[in-house]
Amino acid sequence: MVLAGGGARGAYEAGVLRFVLGDLPVRLGRTITPSLISGTSVGAINGSFIGAWTGQPRGAHQLSDLWRGLSIDQIYRFEAMDLLRSPFRMLRGSVDDRSGLVDPAPLHALIHERFPWAQLHEQLDSGRLEGLVLAATEVVSGQSVLFADGAAVSGLETTSGRSRRVTIRIKAGHVLASCAIPFVFPPISLDGRAYVDGGLRHNTPLNPAIRMGASHCLVVGTKGLGPAPLPDLVTGAEPTIAFLLGKTLNALLLDPVHDDLKRLNLVNDILRAGREAYGPEFTGKLNAQLSSPVREVNVLSIRPSEDLGRIAGEVWDPSVIDANRATRLLLSTIAERAIDGEADLLSYMLFDPSFIQVIETLGYEDAARMESEIVDFLASTGTTT
Repeated sequence: MVLAGGGARGAYEAGVLRFVLGDLPVRLGRTITPSLISGTSVGAINGSFIGAWTGQPRGAHQLSDLWRGLSIDQIYRFEAMDLLRSPFRMLRGSVDDRSGLVDPAPLHALIHERFPWAQLHEQLDSGRLEGLVLAATEVVSGQSVLFADGAAVSGLETTSGRSRRVTIRIKAGHVLASCAIPFVFPPISLDGRAYVDGGLRHNTPLNPAIRMGASHCLVVGTKGLGPAPLPDLVTGAEPTIAFLLGKTLNALLLDPVHDDLKRLNLVNDILRAGREAYGPEFTGKLNAQLSSPVREVNVLSIRPSEDLGRIAGEVWDPSVIDANRATRLLLSTIAERAIDGEADLLSYMLFDPSFIQVIETLGYEDAARMESEIVDFLASTGTTT
């Protein structure tokens, strides 16, 4: 199971998981048990939580309940003086726990105190969950760092100097490092190294799952696979800073998986065509000539049927937001500078029921519409019991 990043958009993933791991097993009369979980950013949060409940449908419902009960002040703080201090704090020489737009102390407390860490570690130690991998980005080197826990991670070999594996007991700090969105949240320091959001390199960490030997990958993303329609800009209108920041985060954190899936589908097509043209021994003969063997990987992707940035813009109402005045002002400034209703930056930061509950429901409904595809996919994996 591969879970993408995306800030508050992670509620969409929770909805998908509520159907796939919560209600679908009950409908089928058998459990659905992912053997590997690979996550980045908010996908690291969802993946770590759901991993603690491997094979137990109630875990997906508990994750959904956690999301649907969130408010902004449970994720970050933003005070009136931050309106003046934040730009200077982010641009000064040193990087510390205040070098972000907002203070993520509430999120740190939530991950440390409300996550079933002992239960997760028991699942990993027993082998019911064979591997958990969380991607982060090391600030100084720019490397993708894959924090890996479980029996299966020994097969996770890095193939270039741009990434490295760290086999370690995954705890709250590793999750927080994976989801430290640059400039929004401050970097996380672990063993003297600073880390930020893993989405800069691996927003949808498909490759680590494949390198661990996965032959089937269920990918849950927070951006639709199809190209987004261009907004109808008002004549003479120029993109705002908030609009550009939102699109930048999309490009850094959401878009790369499209290329990964295209490359994977190309390899699958080549192998299938080769077997049809040259016989079943084609793959073996091809791999005998390659330094890095290739194999067919079955991927099922579940992604939003609607633009989550547009939904954020549509539901935005400062009068109903459960947040202090400074936070409402910050989010209002972001929302008011959306173009043609696209509020991508807002969609990363709007941890409010007005948005969370809408997209969590959308995730559930999108997955439910794909029930027959999901059942066929699971049957091909042999992971249902």
